[in-house]
Amino acid sequence: MTLPSTLARAAVVAAVGLSSLALTPSATAAGHVSTAAESSDDVVLAVELLDTPLLPDGEMRASITVTNSTDDSLSSGHVVLSAGDRPVESRAALSTFLDATAADTESSTTLETLDIPAIDPNSTWTSTPVTVTTDDLALPETFGAYAFAGTYVSGAVTAQSRDAFVFEAGTLPQPTTVAVAVPITLPPEADSLINAEDLEAYTSEAGLLTQQLDGVLGHDVAIAIDPRIIASIRVLGSAAPDTAVEWLARLESAPNDTFPLQYADADPTAQLQAGAESLQQPSSLLFGIDPNNFTPPENDNPEAPTPTDTATPSTNDVDATPTPTPPVNSDGIPSLETLLDFPYTFPSAIWPDDNTVTAADLAGFETSKLGPVIISSSNTSAGAHTTINGKITLGDSTAFISDAAASRDLRRAATAASDTAQSDAISGLEAKLAIIANESGASSRSILLTLDRTWPTSAERMSSVLSILESAPGITMGSLGSLETSDRGDVSLVDKPQSDERLSTFSRIASFDDDIASFATAISDPSLLIGRHNAAKLAEYSVGWRADSTDWADDVASFEESTQDVLTSVTIVQSSPILMIADQISIKISVRNSLDLPVHVVMRAAPDNPRLAVESSELTEIPAKTQQSVAIPVTARLGNGDVNLRLNLYTADGVSITNSSTVPVTVRADWERIGTIILIGGVSLLFVFGVIRTVLRRRRERTASVIASAATDEDDAEHSDDAQGRRDDG
Repeated sequence: MTLPSTLARAAVVAAVGLSSLALTPSATAAGHVSTAAESSDDVVLAVELLDTPLLPDGEMRASITVTNSTDDSLSSGHVVLSAGDRPVESRAALSTFLDATAADTESSTTLETLDIPAIDPNSTWTSTPVTVTTDDLALPETFGAYAFAGTYVSGAVTAQSRDAFVFEAGTLPQPTTVAVAVPITLPPEADSLINAEDLEAYTSEAGLLTQQLDGVLGHDVAIAIDPRIIASIRVLGSAAPDTAVEWLARLESAPNDTFPLQYADADPTAQLQAGAESLQQPSSLLFGIDPNNFTPPENDNPEAPTPTDTATPSTNDVDATPTPTPPVNSDGIPSLETLLDFPYTFPSAIWPDDNTVTAADLAGFETSKLGPVIISSSNTSAGAHTTINGKITLGDSTAFISDAAASRDLRRAATAASDTAQSDAISGLEAKLAIIANESGASSRSILLTLDRTWPTSAERMSSVLSILESAPGITMGSLGSLETSDRGDVSLVDKPQSDERLSTFSRIASFDDDIASFATAISDPSLLIGRHNAAKLAEYSVGWRADSTDWADDVASFEESTQDVLTSVTIVQSSPILMIADQISIKISVRNSLDLPVHVVMRAAPDNPRLAVESSELTEIPAKTQQSVAIPVTARLGNGDVNLRLNLYTADGVSITNSSTVPVTVRADWERIGTIILIGGVSLLFVFGVIRTVLRRRRERTASVIASAATDEDDAEHSDDAQGRRDDG
């Protein structure tokens, strides 16, 4: 398919597109389209270089793709491939060439003209890779980076793709040391503590955490770890999934340099810029612990130190070392320090997102003795395309400086969606490193490359990218810890504060802290609630949310709603009117606790007039997720009438935790006295009536007895007379 192409190249009127700076996994080495009247992104040419670096008497391939995202067909056209005939002299020259708006002064040799058929609307055409040999290129026997370009022409439509490759010929320079730092993190929507089910998925054979770890093990790269992952595994105790326990063991045994990110990868610079005096840390993780998953430690020696004891070595024993504080309490529950403990190479480090650091942030880190700090070169006066030593003195701080432009190519390769996209990104990275290797003093210099908070497409792709990098010409791999500090007084930090919108959201999230701390005094162990809130807040601070502002806004709204639910979880149930007919009573008011923790409250009532004297209730526990009555002693003082009692709930420390509620009370305390009189009178009448009735009954009984006795005597007399008469007659 090779044809003369000088006239075809002359038809190209503009070179547009910037492939090597693409950031997303789907990005390719593609240029923008330009027409005679306007420019648009609807037609894209992607020329992806394969099989680089190019060796003497070798060959490489170029994959060509044209994407038509318009609603119109593209007529048949052609693509012209061209390359430079001399090494690109500097990073600035390479940057200018890759800038699609700049004139192409590098790719002066025409290599190939490829006919392209008509392309339907919203369609893509891809060629069989075109092979380019060193004979086609006619390159000098000089090691370096060379320009490569493709230009598509279809009628009035043109599009261009620009790239670079390394020709590994001639004498190679002394290698430059390259260190790589890779974060191991979770998606920003992950919880403040990862549950067992999600951990099992993340650490399964195809899980995200497994892919990240597999991609870097066996390579000399520094690993930045989100401590939330470690704590989430340990907080589960015996309930932790086997896959998660094995994953953590592999991480602990890795020989790589390691350092911690902020918990949940919380954004460090946004915290300080939003007004925080120091970086937020988890205060407690007890809320995630089930005591049943932990076994109390054996204590065979009754004189052994208690969990809070620390043995003091003898001053005469130079070999004595302090006995560390036991990592668990008497119930076997691990401390916060134990949950977060890890044998980091750098116990403290700060890794903000690119282009988010200000001088005030550096001062804050220095004051807090936090560091070292990793900063992108694009956040400095040197800019993205100037080589800076990987570790320098920046003001009063020592900072690791990641090479912004080279890091973008590394990230593009690690997140590439295809092998061709990966090869093309590696080609661009090798070209930049070759130019760096040819710079004066390169052999005594080190550079740092970093991935960002996106994730490699697969462990195989990440490992492949690192393997290719390790064999790239002109460099040698080194560890982060081996980098030596360079004093670059000509390089300074350029303040790049975060957006006002993001900082405003951080401030709004932090505004709940005091309210939660006050509300937590209603709980026996306030750290359960405060710790849960702080961990959830840090998850909202995650750097990963910077790439997804829409979902972050939704997640923040959910956080604010759930926090408000906590603050309003204890309520006074509306009571019906109360009739008080006694001098002293205990009014029972129902309190509802919707929280998943028991609370201890005191109810206080304030009458709106002096008819009642009211005392506070006793401290009452309201179990989690229940409703319970609280008794308030009330005494009537001045006559009858209506009284409104304003009710409030307080913690034992006197902190109000509810809005006031009102219950009407009708006082009829005199009714008790009237009722008593009536009752006594009634009882007295009944008693008198009973006495009278008894007396009358007894009188009747006596009268009846007398009458009966007289009748009996009369009968006896009659009987006696009759008997005497019968005797006389006889």
